[in-house]
Amino acid sequence: MKQLSRQILEQILELSSAGIVVVDACDPDFPVVYANPAYERRSGYSADELLVGRRLPLLSHGILGQHDVDQLQAALDQGESYEATFVDSHKDGSNWVSQLRVEPLYGPRGALKFFVLTLVPLSEEKRSGANVELRIMQREIKRARQELAKWDRREPVTGLLRYDYFLELAERDCRMGRRNGRDVAVMLLDVVDLDVYRQTFGAKAANSCLRMIAGQVSGALRRSADLCARADEHSLIALTLGQGIDEVRALAQLIAANVCGLGLHNPRGRHGRYIAVHIGVAGGKLNGKYTLEVAIAQAREDLLSRQPIHKGAIQA
Repeated sequence: MKQLSRQILEQILELSSAGIVVVDACDPDFPVVYANPAYERRSGYSADELLVGRRLPLLSHGILGQHDVDQLQAALDQGESYEATFVDSHKDGSNWVSQLRVEPLYGPRGALKFFVLTLVPLSEEKRSGANVELRIMQREIKRARQELAKWDRREPVTGLLRYDYFLELAERDCRMGRRNGRDVAVMLLDVVDLDVYRQTFGAKAANSCLRMIAGQVSGALRRSADLCARADEHSLIALTLGQGIDEVRALAQLIAANVCGLGLHNPRGRHGRYIAVHIGVAGGKLNGKYTLEVAIAQAREDLLSRQPIHKGAIQA
């Protein structure tokens, strides 16, 4: 095979559209010993600027992050091949994207002498494809974060809203309802003798009991504006806008009846042998004086005024 002269090889390198850089592998700073015109154009550095023993620009100008620069540095330190998509800074501060490939060059006796770095500019099509993949990834990450945030707003036992988030949404809805002069109603539901049920059957069974009751409440509150949350260890709270107090009391009666219909046996219950709820209800037209806080306080008073339930009787 006919050997090519040094002059021919230099012409081939100079005609290449890929940026080609040769660095000294024996110097820990990996100074540039050769750079072809394509690399000069893309980097903005002239050969004279590059060939003054300066550190390889890629090791200080890479903008993908320190991790990528560290990986390139590690490959050079260990005398290994390396390949990656690399974003580098032009001398004027603009950026350019290339497929970087690093290959070691050895001397006649097998000693590492140089590294050849080839930078092939990515086509717009490939860059667009990469951008599409990045956008898809970012969208999926955003959706996952939204799902996590959504679950973070839910109380894990019942699946209902957490109380603090319930209050946040309720305040927002009441502000809008006040402008329109709408009615607000609050229900406070206390699960009677849930502590006894927990002592008898354990925490897992008590949680299951509360979850079933929460299902009855959320099932009855079917309007999109209705809100329901776990208020504390044995209580739930619900808010509805646009319904009169009589409608809400009837709804409370239905919920109480449905809970009794679950037939959750509580053999040691102090107030009956089956799990039941009693419900405090309050409501009125939203205005400067009748606020969410007032409605909750009145519902709590109504709840406390209820007589204990005996033998599964319904009170609401």
